[in-house]
Amino acid sequence: MLLKNATFLSNEMKFETGDLYITDGTIYFESTINSEETIDCTNYLILPGLINAHFHSYSPLTRGLVKDMGIQDWCNDSKQGEIQQLFFDYIDNIVSKEDFVWAAKKSYLDMIRCGVTFVSDSDPGHYPKLLSKAMNDIGIRGIIDVYDAIDDYLESDHHVLFGTHLLEEEDITEDTLQFLMQKKNDHHIKMTHCMENRWRNDLVKNQFNKSSVELYDQKSLLDNKTVLFHGVYLSNSDFEIIAKYGSSIVHCPVSNLATGAGIANIGSMLQKGINVCLGTDYGETNMWETMRMSYYLLKVNQPVEKFSAENIFKMAIPHGAKAYGLEREVGQIQEGYKADLIFIKKEGFLLPSLETEHYSTLLHNLLLYLKEESIKHVMIDGKWIMKERQIQTIDQQKVEQKYKEVVNGFIEYVHQKEITMK
Repeated sequence: MLLKNATFLSNEMKFETGDLYITDGTIYFESTINSEETIDCTNYLILPGLINAHFHSYSPLTRGLVKDMGIQDWCNDSKQGEIQQLFFDYIDNIVSKEDFVWAAKKSYLDMIRCGVTFVSDSDPGHYPKLLSKAMNDIGIRGIIDVYDAIDDYLESDHHVLFGTHLLEEEDITEDTLQFLMQKKNDHHIKMTHCMENRWRNDLVKNQFNKSSVELYDQKSLLDNKTVLFHGVYLSNSDFEIIAKYGSSIVHCPVSNLATGAGIANIGSMLQKGINVCLGTDYGETNMWETMRMSYYLLKVNQPVEKFSAENIFKMAIPHGAKAYGLEREVGQIQEGYKADLIFIKKEGFLLPSLETEHYSTLLHNLLLYLKEESIKHVMIDGKWIMKERQIQTIDQQKVEQKYKEVVNGFIEYVHQKEITMK
């Protein structure tokens, strides 16, 4: 396939124009074979696919259920807490495995329509193999956290990797730390929510007088395959430890603000050379909202010129690839890399678009003013996953219908329980 007259984002975060050749799912700048298909890309901007580095597949079902409430208060004795508990009962005990997967598919499709080509799924329930199949059926890349069952998932499943888990602060004890040390395997990605909010910070500090990062350091549990989510309450000494090991942090600003967790000190993390990437976390699938919020928060309490759109796109694309050990395969439009590409129509939201040798508004305007409907096509591994905003690999309408059935089932379940309780 020849992508002719392609304006594409380079690994220097600059737009270049030229021809791209896609052969066996791989990008080349020159080709010695005749292309069977030629596409004129004059009217598009081409970017590497976005990487959602932290997400819970079922969580969009909870929209509105966790509003205005900290994580530590979920499922409490309030009316909202009772409904939350009903939701988790519904997910754990009522929803069939097939319906659980339909809900996940809806999330994956929503992300593709936003230009996401890789997702880290932290909540597979009891069905990681089924979610892996769902990812492969759709064509999206991903990694699934299989927790202690990692020995059953030693090999990747085509587009899907498997990772294991460290500990949230509420689960840290001497015994659980010792168990992790015994199970330690340096070949797998290790993930966990880390120092996410004041509650989790206080839990570990009160028990050990150390942060979870300091405990992991003490137990030799950190390395360059460690991915820590949130990090709102990480200290400067935590930053030093994380930078020393080359571990990654996933910044989830929309989630952090919604739950009252706070604002992570991403500016200092970046200055320390930490690999910071981005995730939508819970209930959200729109990476552009996460990217924009990250940009605006980097303007708080530091020089306004210090960070730019280029920093945000680095976090959203190549940093995410690096976190999951894919930095030599995806995340860049570069010779020999996988053709995971998104095609954005050049439309009015980019105007006024100014491109000179030394100054450009294009990437900035793309970050702040993109309309989702301008993402017209998505390619993963050289295959069209979405064309003209229509999913090519599975029946999009069926996914939408099945998702509605799961939602309606929960609403009916709540009403039935309320009648029973009366």
